[in-house]
Amino acid sequence: MINTLAAAFQNPFSRLPLALAVAWLLAFVPAPAAANPACAAATYVKTVGEAYDRAARSGSASAFTSAAARYTDLRSLSLFALGRYRKDLPKARESEYLALTRRFIGEFMAKNGKGFRASDLEVVSCRQSGGGVLVDTRLSTGGKVIFRLSKRGGGYRVQDVNLRGIWLAQQLRSTFVGTISRTGSIEGLFRYLNS
Repeated sequence: MINTLAAAFQNPFSRLPLALAVAWLLAFVPAPAAANPACAAATYVKTVGEAYDRAARSGSASAFTSAAARYTDLRSLSLFALGRYRKDLPKARESEYLALTRRFIGEFMAKNGKGFRASDLEVVSCRQSGGGVLVDTRLSTGGKVIFRLSKRGGGYRVQDVNLRGIWLAQQLRSTFVGTISRTGSIEGLFRYLNS
């Protein structure tokens, strides 16, 4: 699968691997504690960031997968990624698909996230959006990252991340739907995720 991702860099129409790596890694970097103490969501982003920093230091795909599973709504993200083909996912294979998608994300993050640090992330604002919260952040380089968080009980879950105007969930959907369209069935996506 990693070779498949590397090959995607050769395709000028597919920037998913780079966008995924950067967006996911930036989604989980610590925000300064004092940046916006009134925003509980900023504190959550800091907690998540610390978990991803530990995963980056370990370099382990399973560490990234575990951190993603703990802080991100991977089920919603994975099912969203199927787009119009969601109905084609057999109920009996849903747990297999979710596990493969988690592994896909973990392997990719491990491959592209080694040594990545972004402790200069500053929380600029937090605002309500639908039933969740958008947390706008800025890097010292001037780059902007937006986190879409959903409220869950007394806490939050990462739903999506926007980097350079591109939402991660849409990029994942583009890759998965494109794979299904190109191969002619959802089985093609399973083969892609198993490669």
